[in-house]
Amino acid sequence: MEKQEVSIIKIKTLHFGEIEIENDKVFHFPDGLLGFEKYNNFVLINHEETAPLRWLISVDDPTIGFPLINPWMVDIKYNPGKNIDLESEAAFVVITLGNKERVMTANMKAPLVLGVETREGRQIVMSSDKYSTKQPVIHTTTEEV
Repeated sequence: MEKQEVSIIKIKTLHFGEIEIENDKVFHFPDGLLGFEKYNNFVLINHEETAPLRWLISVDDPTIGFPLINPWMVDIKYNPGKNIDLESEAAFVVITLGNKERVMTANMKAPLVLGVETREGRQIVMSSDKYSTKQPVIHTTTEEV
């Protein structure tokens, strides 16, 4: 298999300003994401100030981005079933930051799956009612208030 030449893409994001990304760091979602089916190319951004959150930013329209978190940080017993090959894929869940109740929630029912080597992405919807689309994310700290 012939290796694709790496080129630099510049995108202007709402939260991170203009960033440069290598084209081989772009994840292609053939079916897009639920509600965003026409957007197929995304980049995963790690930003130190918002860790452990990561950001999935659309290369097609950089004004569109989603905060993500590792689902096992929300529920250590999370089980996406046979939908994910953890040897070659990474799973993330989309976070909703501060709804009207000011509660951060995670969509545990429809995780995003990223192929580490293939750079292919997909969103799966689990048929089980075990997980919610609005699972509260509880922040714990050892600091005294």
